[in-house]
Formats: sequence, structure tokens, C-alpha cells
Amino acid sequence: MSSGILYVKDSRTDVQYEIPIRRNAVSAMDLKKIKAPRTGTDRADQVAGGLRVHDPGLRNTTIVETAISFSDYERNLLLFRGYSLEQLWESDFEDVLHLLVWGSYPTVPQKNELSHKLTEAMLAVPDDVQRTIQSLPNTSSPLPLIVAGLSACLASHPDMIPASHDANMYRNNPEDTDRAIIQTVASYAVVFGLVNSHRKGLQFTPPARGRSYYENLFMMTGLVDSKTGRPDRVKLSCFRRFSILNSDHGMALTVFSALATASSLTDPISCLITAIGSAWGPLHFGATASAQRTLKGIGHPENIPRYIQKVKQGHVKLFGFGHRSYKGIDPRVPRIQSILEDLDLVADKPYKLAERIDSACSNDAYFKERGLYANGDFYGQFVFTAIGFDPEIIPAAMLSQRIMGIMAHWREYMLTRGKLLRPSHIYTGETEGRLLPRFRQAQASLMATSQPATEGTPLLSEQPAKKPAKKPYSVFTAGQKRLIILTAALASSFSPLSANIYYPALNSIAADLHVTSTQINLTITTYMLCQGLAPTFMGSFADQAGRRPAYIFCFIIYITGNIALALQHSYPALLILRAIQSCGSSGTVALASAVAADVITSAERGTYMGITSLGIILTPSIGPLLGGLLTPVTTCTQGQNLPRLTLPNPLSTLRLLLHRPTGLVLLSNGLLFASYYAVTAGIPSQFKETYQLNDLAIGLVFVPAGVGSLLSTTFSGLLLDWNYRRLQGQIGSPLTQADQHETFPIERARIQICLPLTVLAALSILSYATLMSLATPDFSHALALIFTISFSITAAYNTMNILIVDLYYATPATAMAANNLVRCFLGAAATGLVHPAMVRWGTGWTYGVVGGIVGVVVLLLLHLVTSQIIPIPHYPQTLHLHYPNTPYIEPGDTLQIQDTKPLPILSTHHLPQNQTYTILFLDLDVLYNNNTTATVILHWYQPDLISSDNNILIPNPHAPIPPRESATYIAPQPPANSHHRYLYLLYTQPPDYIFPDCFEHIFPPTVEARAGFDVRLFAEAAGLGTPLAGNWFYVRNEVSLPTGGVMGKGGVAIPTTTSMRWVECASRSSSSSRARSTTAATAAATAAVTTHTTAESPTGMASVMRYNQEESQVQAHAHAQIAL
Repeated sequence: MSSGILYVKDSRTDVQYEIPIRRNAVSAMDLKKIKAPRTGTDRADQVAGGLRVHDPGLRNTTIVETAISFSDYERNLLLFRGYSLEQLWESDFEDVLHLLVWGSYPTVPQKNELSHKLTEAMLAVPDDVQRTIQSLPNTSSPLPLIVAGLSACLASHPDMIPASHDANMYRNNPEDTDRAIIQTVASYAVVFGLVNSHRKGLQFTPPARGRSYYENLFMMTGLVDSKTGRPDRVKLSCFRRFSILNSDHGMALTVFSALATASSLTDPISCLITAIGSAWGPLHFGATASAQRTLKGIGHPENIPRYIQKVKQGHVKLFGFGHRSYKGIDPRVPRIQSILEDLDLVADKPYKLAERIDSACSNDAYFKERGLYANGDFYGQFVFTAIGFDPEIIPAAMLSQRIMGIMAHWREYMLTRGKLLRPSHIYTGETEGRLLPRFRQAQASLMATSQPATEGTPLLSEQPAKKPAKKPYSVFTAGQKRLIILTAALASSFSPLSANIYYPALNSIAADLHVTSTQINLTITTYMLCQGLAPTFMGSFADQAGRRPAYIFCFIIYITGNIALALQHSYPALLILRAIQSCGSSGTVALASAVAADVITSAERGTYMGITSLGIILTPSIGPLLGGLLTPVTTCTQGQNLPRLTLPNPLSTLRLLLHRPTGLVLLSNGLLFASYYAVTAGIPSQFKETYQLNDLAIGLVFVPAGVGSLLSTTFSGLLLDWNYRRLQGQIGSPLTQADQHETFPIERARIQICLPLTVLAALSILSYATLMSLATPDFSHALALIFTISFSITAAYNTMNILIVDLYYATPATAMAANNLVRCFLGAAATGLVHPAMVRWGTGWTYGVVGGIVGVVVLLLLHLVTSQIIPIPHYPQTLHLHYPNTPYIEPGDTLQIQDTKPLPILSTHHLPQNQTYTILFLDLDVLYNNNTTATVILHWYQPDLISSDNNILIPNPHAPIPPRESATYIAPQPPANSHHRYLYLLYTQPPDYIFPDCFEHIFPPTVEARAGFDVRLFAEAAGLGTPLAGNWFYVRNEVSLPTGGVMGKGGVAIPTTTSMRWVECASRSSSSSRARSTTAATAAATAAVTTHTTAESPTGMASVMRYNQEESQVQAHAHAQIAL
């Protein structure tokens, strides 16, 4: 019998355990259930974590279940997919590769197709691989040459690398795995041929169609008959038969090392490179070279007895004798000896010496008692040397055969969702913390009163623990950051440049198109309206799809609009195309801030955001100057319209406007921007009328504005960073440049600088209004005031932009899109109204009102600096969790039913550490009444969860006494041969949390209690509000479970309840409006969790909604019930 029960009694606790035995193996995770109290034990032994298995060298450890090969040492038998060596002895490489990798012996068409694919893949290996190998010395060891060649192959196929393409591209994806295997096997053959030819100084012969895999291999390696120029048929046959023996040999080191790499879900070429490194060791394929050196050391048959005596005494090692798997004769040796007979080694002295050594050891009691016989490596070396391989390249030749088994195991591991190999270790070092000499004297007094360290004693408890160094927020250097920010600033300059280059030409364009100044100002208004609207789409798009696609999309529209504007010659066309031009260019302003938020932390954001604003700041002065220069030589012709811009989810931008503190920030910034444009938009007509300036001179008037804006960038950036550090020192914050500001009063740090700048802006505008109302205003004073207005408004505006990015650094493009929407709408209103107002009220009153508006901004800032601004959460985030036997679960993963028995481990990653939480665990797909009624079953309810020192959620030990009752965890139990979706929802538990009495029925672990659970109603009745985080996954049941527990026969719910259990509950709030609000928030948040998991899951919501055809209607009913 190979299965049963192992009874283990732990003498430490006198507890007896039953450990299942399956196929003569026990699960290490079952042994982990054996635990002991930690009191009085060494902390490093981790006894409370369960019994560990110590197996140095993994000599008695199984890591996978495989159907590829089996070494039966008791019967001296080798099986490959159930076929014996005798059956496969005349098979070709293509036959054995197909058998091991794809599990079936190929038909003739399948074999020919495989051979054709391998040849085409070999022909497709790029010339860069050959250049890489030949650039290295031909005296190099084959190991670095082969690794370099394979690395060059991988560099030419970046789409094979999951980390750069798709993390799950090979998991449960036979099409991609098969394509990668063909590419890897073909690449290795070419690299091996190139390396052998390079080391021998031979001309490389490329692969050719019409040859078998090994024929091409021999041609590429230069193993050809000098007379015929073709491979020797006998040597080719011997190599082919020898490859069957070496194709796979259980969990050999090459296969294990490849699987260790494969467990990280990486590509097969990377796994093969790992296998190559392990193969070259003298205890693996390198043993052949070691065996050859042994023979050379013995030299003559007369020296054999003396050498054997040294082996017995332990002075030397006899390589090639004994095997880990075979306790008797290696079943491969007779086959290898038959191959050697065909190679005719009668006159080979080393071979004859090896036979004498084998004979002497076989008749020696020392070797017979220990089961030490010559293995395949001892004789295998002569096969390779007789064929023509140098001893140094024998490991590479063996890998050209073992690659069949490596690829078979890699494919099996990927398609069966193998686990990440992560063994543990036994720590034997200090656990109390060693001290450097300079600390010992200070420590002496403390040691007198300290207690012996146990598992409950914290490591280094005598000293303050040094916090582990945080990972840097950005991988870029300071120089790279500046280059990135400058590039973003340049891209963002096109929007204000297109707006300002237009100003000096307003009078000329009005005359050319025979329209009034008011009509021309409408083109500015439409430009700014689109400048505000377009980023609401582009910001959301950039936060979802990335910055680069958003930039490409913006510039396609912008360039198209510019070309059309160059060809138009009518006022309607000008009006429309200016709007299109604005749609394309305006998104780059929000993208610049998003890029800054991506790579810059709030601690250094003041300076860098100043660089980001360079394009916006300089173009108001450069643009009019260029416009004045270009106006005399420009013309207008026919234009064309562009397709309508359609981008996703502008509602996320609009939400920010309705959030009161954030809305006030956006309003303040928009009023500052509108004030600036009210001043600059009035300059062309006002200065032409007052000072009789031409278009070029009007353009030069904007130079002081540009200089003021440019200086303000540096000034405000330095001032912001200084104030940040000042406040940091006042509150004792340990923040560094690698930190964000979650606990830092960031709004105070920014508004303290913005407020005096805004006051200066208001006073400057009022002074400008007074000056320009005079009959003969002084020209130099006017330019000085324009400089001051530009300096103060730009500095204040830049400070507010930084604050917005600080508050929404997770979705900066969306936040800046909201900012653009407000500022451009208000700016459009300002440019549209300033000219009519000046005509009706005069310059003084018009700019007096503008100065008053800036004064209102001062009042808004005073209000904001006294209140904390709390950003709106973007979406409920993924709840990081795993079961004891699984890695961390990604949304949409599929688990086996046996992996979900114990309680999960819930991580507090990205969650507030000082909160109390409530968790719900649900089965969404239960059917009963002959599969006609759908319901949701509650599997777990646990309140009063807090974060432990290990950053996992645990029940609060200081919870109310008696503690609040929880609904016991029930492991998932989907019906046999099916799968269900299971959903975790984590809520922030309010301090005054009271369990709703109307849900008292959920505590017994029965279907009557748990079925029909209404998530939405429970969250409303308990006052939990919106879920903070969530996760979902499939659980598959491939075998039937015993009846009992929550599930009835076959795992289907017992039909004792309705799908819509009616529970009459009072809301925590007496207000019906609040009840409706909570209901809507819960539904929206649940949908948000689902949407968020869809974005992260490789299967997405399409998989969530993919039901069996007969279940689709009732599953949709279940979705409607829980507001998903």
C-alpha cells in the first residue's frame, strides 16, 4: 500500500496527529500543523509556526507531480511517458521531444511538422547572436560563450519575457508555451553550433531545410566527414541513441534548477541559462570532464590498485561511480557500452583503462557493499569524445540532449500552475543581537536586568530597532529626472504657445476675415473651453492606459488641427479648428503634472514642478513675440474638421469638482488663471489704442510677463521646498526625499507660500487698474506692473498646481484634468468678457473687478489653510491575501478546493495601520432548486480586525468583553467538477460599530443561516459604508466532497431558503436620505472593487461574467441582488 495515515505523537505537547500518506509521501504542509508553545524556546526555531522538514540537498523531498519520466532503480528500468528504452531506441530527436513535451508519440505528419518548425526557428535566429559569440575570445570556456549567445537570442525576442510583456503569458497558455519551446530548442542548437565552430576556428555552416534536427546540429558544430562534407552516419546514430538516455533523468539538477527559475513564471531561455550554470559543475555534467582528469591522473593500469586504495581512505574521489538514484547498476551503462562498440574504441587507451577500473571496482567488496558502480557519466564521456567533441564542451553537448526534458518539465510546470519554490532554512546564528565594541559598555548595565531570549522576545530588543531602508520612490537619477521633466515641460508648452502666439495677430486676423474684435475674442473663448474640457477625458485615459499612449493621441490631434488651420480661410473654420487644436494640445499640460507625480516625491516636488511649468510660463511671452514676427507673412486657407475626440470616464474628473475642499482649491486656482488671462487678453487692443503700437511691438510687451513668470518658477520652487523642510522640522517628521506625505500637513506647507503671493497679485492688479485708467499712463510703470502681476500670479498658480498633484499623486492626470477644466472655463469666460467690459465700464473698473476677484481667492485660501483637505479615494484597492498553501492571490486566480481549507492570511499592505476592520467572505454562484434559483452564501464574517506587528490582520485582543461574535469561517465547497467565484470585502469598522440584530441568523454554519445574504443591506444596517478593499478568485473542485456542512449533496445548497432572503433592518441613520446614500455608496464601491480587480486580472470581468449557458440568467439575478 502506498497510501494511508501516519500517526505522529509530539513529545513536546503529548498531542497525536494524523498525517495523510499519499503515494508514499507526506505533505510538508501537513507536518506544519504540528506546533508547540513558543515559551522557553529559541526564537529562531519558530516552533509556533509549525514543524519544519530539514532535508539538506533535497535527498528525500518531492517538489512536483510529473508524468514525464521514471527511474526504477530496483528493476533497473527507465520509463519515458510510460515507454521503455527498448521501445524508443530507434527514435529520432523529434520523436522523443514530441513525446516528452506534448505527451504523445508523434505520427509521421506530426514529426515532419515539428522538424519543419524547428528548422524555420533555427533559420530565424538573428545574426547578432553570431556577432556576440565571435566578439569573445575563442579560448574562452564554452560556459560564458553559450550563456552570451542565449542572452543575445533572448534580447532579440523581448516578447518572450513575461516581466516585460505579460506576467501570466505562459500560465495555462499552451499556444505561447509551445511557441517559446520551439524557439528555445532551435536557439540552443544554433548557439551550440556557433560556440563549437568558434572555439575550433571553423567556418560556421548555417542550418538548412530538409535536414533533421541532429543533422543540422552536426553541420553547425563542424562534425562532418572531411571527404563527404556530411555527418558520419554511425556517429550521428550513436549521438541520437545516446540522447534518448540523456533526454530526462528524473529530477536531475539541470531540471530542478530550471524549475526553480520557472517557478517565478519566467521564459524558457532564462530557465535554460540557469540549467547551463548548474550543468557545468563537477558534480553534474561536469563530472565527465572530472572523470577524464581522473583517468589521466591514473595514467597506467598498474596504478589502479594504489588509486583505489586512496579512494577507500577518502583521500581522493573517483568521479563517475555511484549514483543518487541507482543503488545498483545504472541501467544506462549497458546501452552506452553498446553504443561504444559501434564507435569501435578497441585501440582507445583511456577507454581500456576505464574498463580495467570498472572491473577492479566491481570485484572489490568496498564498492559492492556501498552499491558503487560505474554510472552513465563514467562511460558517457567516451561517446562524446569518439564522436568528435572536445572534453571541455561535453556538458554543452549533453545539454543539447537534456533540453528535451528541461522543456517538458517547464511546460508541465507552467500549465499546471506550479508554485513558487521558496524553501526555508534553520537559523543557527545569534538571536539576541551582537554588539560592536563601542556599544558593549553602554549595554552592560542593561544586560544585568534582561531576561533570556525566547521566541516571544523581539530580536535586538535591547536596542531601538532600526527601520529597514525604504525602497526609493523612483529608480531614476537626479539627472534623468530633470531630463524627463524637461521633456514633459516642452510637450506641455504647445497648449499655451498656441494660445498666446495668436494674440498679436488678433487685429490683423479681424481685418483679414472682416470680423469684429469681439468675434475674434470668441475664438479665444472656444479655445479655452476646449482647453478645459479635453483633459477631463485625457487625464482619465492617461491614468488607466499610461502616459505614452496619451501623449501620442494628443499630438496626433494637435498636428492634424495645425495642418487644417494652415489651410483654412474663413471665420467658421477658424472657430472650429482652433477648438480642435486646443483639444489636442491641452491634454499635455495635465500629462506633464502626471509625469512629475510619477517620478518626484512631495518632498522635492516644489523645484521639479517649477521645471514642469516652464513651458506654460515662458510661452505667454515667447508666443506673442513669435506671433508678432510671423503675422506679416502668414496667410489663411481652407481647413478641415477632425474626428470627434472620445476618451473614457470623464466622470472621475467631475467628481473632484463636487468634493468641497478640493473644489475650493480648483476654484481658487481657476480664478487666479482667469485673472491672468483677463490682464493679458486686454493688452493687444489696450496698448494699441493707448500707445499706438504695431503687432511686433505688442508682442514685445509680453516679454516682461514672460520674464516674471520665468523668475517666479525658480523662486516659488525653492520657497516651497524650504517651507516643506521647515514644517518637517517643526513636527519632527522623519520624511525623506523618498517619501510621500500621507501623514504630513501638505496643504499647510503649500498654502502658506501661496497666500502672500496671491495678496501681492491682488494689489498689483488694483495698481494696474488705477494706472491704466489715467489719460496718459506711464509706459514703463505699465510694463513693471505686468511683470509683477505675471510673477505673483504664476508663482501662486504653480503652488496650487503642486498642491493638487500632492493630494492626488496616485491619479495626477485626472486631478490636473479637473484643474484644467475649471481654469480654462474661467479663463474662457475672462477672455470673452474683458473686452466688452472695458468698452462698457472702462479699463479702471474692469481691472478693479479682476483685482477684487483675486481678493476673493485670498479669502478662500485663508479658509483652506485652517482646514485639512482630504482627497477623494480613487477606488477600493485590492485586498492582498493568501492561504497557507498558496502564493498571494491576484484577482481572477483559480485555486484548488484543498488549498482553501484553513483561514486565509490577510495583509495590511497599502491599508491604514491604525484602523479596525470588518471582513466578509462570499460565494456568489450557488444554485439550487434544480439549478433554477441563484443565491449568495456568506462563508465568513469577522469584525474587530486590526493590523499586527507582522502587517497582517488579526482579531483585536482588546476588543469589547465579551468579544463581538463572528460567523465561523467555512471553506469554499463548489460542486464537484465545477468552480465558483468567491469574493472578499474589507470594510473600515466605525468606532461605535454595533452588529445589526436583524442579521443574527448568520452565526450558525448552516445553509439556513448563511444563504441569501444581502451584502448591500448588511453594510447599510451596520453602518459600514463603502468597502475599503476587495479581492475575488475562482475555486475549482475536481472531485466530489462528502455531504455535510453548508453544502448539500454534490456541493449544491440545500433548498431551504429563498434566493432573496428578506431581512427587515433599520438603517444606522434615521435619515432616509442618508440610508439611500449609504446604499448607493455600497453598491458603487462593490462595483468599484469588481472594476478594479478586472483591470488587474488577466481574465478580467469578461471571465467573471462567463457562466455556463444554462446558468446565465440565474447568475445575472445573483449579480443584481448584490449590486455587482
